[in-house]
Amino acid sequence: MKHSAFLLLLIALLASCTSRPAPAPGSDAYRGAKESAYRQGYHRGFQDGRRGRDDDYERYHFEYSKATEDAYERGYDLGYETGEDQADANDEIKDRAYSEGYDAGHSDAENGRSPYYQRHEHKYSPVTESDFRKGYTKGYREGRES
Repeated sequence: MKHSAFLLLLIALLASCTSRPAPAPGSDAYRGAKESAYRQGYHRGFQDGRRGRDDDYERYHFEYSKATEDAYERGYDLGYETGEDQADANDEIKDRAYSEGYDAGHSDAENGRSPYYQRHEHKYSPVTESDFRKGYTKGYREGRES
């Protein structure tokens, strides 16, 4: 019975603990509350940059205090840049898939094949399939018009 009560107390204590954001590049320059603010800022900045939102850490003013604002802002700025870079890389991959789809569709139309983008499944991944398909459809349509 004592063990059960102890386990329940332990579970309740663990459940009340708040999780910290994952380590962020540069967070080792801070300690305590400033480190947590930096990590949270990095996380929010990364999300905003990846989603193409405006660069505005102040929209999250409720997540930092005057004492931690500088650390939060620095984390946010670095996270935002990193998120933008990742979004740009993803755009390049999707653009390449669209272009390859266009070329495959155009070639299929010129060679008299039926429109079936899946025959080129080795040229796209599940992540890029819709971009490949859009390019294929346009390429096929324009290939038939040539």
